[in-house]
Amino acid sequence: MYPTDLTDSAWQVIQEILADKRKRKYSLRAILNALLYLTKTGCQWRQMPNDLPPWPLCYYYFWKWRNEGTWERLNKSLVERRRQKAKREASPSVGVIDSQSIKCSEWGVVPKGYDGHKKVNGRKRHIIVDTLGLVLVVVVHAANQHDSPAARAVLTRLAGQGYERMNKILADSAYGKKLARWLKRSYGLLLEVVKVSELAGFQVLPMRWKVERTFAWMNWSRRLSKDYECGVNSHESFVYLSNINRMLKHF
Repeated sequence: MYPTDLTDSAWQVIQEILADKRKRKYSLRAILNALLYLTKTGCQWRQMPNDLPPWPLCYYYFWKWRNEGTWERLNKSLVERRRQKAKREASPSVGVIDSQSIKCSEWGVVPKGYDGHKKVNGRKRHIIVDTLGLVLVVVVHAANQHDSPAARAVLTRLAGQGYERMNKILADSAYGKKLARWLKRSYGLLLEVVKVSELAGFQVLPMRWKVERTFAWMNWSRRLSKDYECGVNSHESFVYLSNINRMLKHF
């Protein structure tokens, strides 16, 4: 038993969503436990404990569900259930967007770039969260891309998720008026920039602090402390896994 193992109630929720009853030598619950362990501890695939399913099998399911979009669908289903458990509407009406630059551990991987503002050579993970801080979508790209043009890929992915109540996106000043016009014209969503007041010193911005808190939560998953993946799709999947693990604590 590991602290990351699924509880019976959490596994029951996952079972209902996956609806996969095929018999296997290693159960899906055991495989998910292994992937949650990997996400939390940040260990290498080949360094996984021997009492977990074989690492090639775990990697196969991680890779398969990544390519099939299973992690995104599972994340969306759990977001809706988590919101309902918090007595909210299943579909959020407000999203908060931001990006975080992180270092890459691999040499020569693409896409990769240098963020001159944060002094980081690596990638950015661009996320949109709801007002509970739950990750709705994530896109990983080179760190040298400016937030405003790169945000189009994130917002396009959000539009494809089917959150029918979504009508407003909160952002900081890095996202300009050109993006706001594109978002309104393309998807009918309002982009609202939360501005910093002229007062000196640290300020907690209304609603914007929730996406910053989510980035802090991500650091609890050591696999996300640095970008260890060659492909951006794999890093996005680990962001979803980290979010899934956090939500399952409430079931």
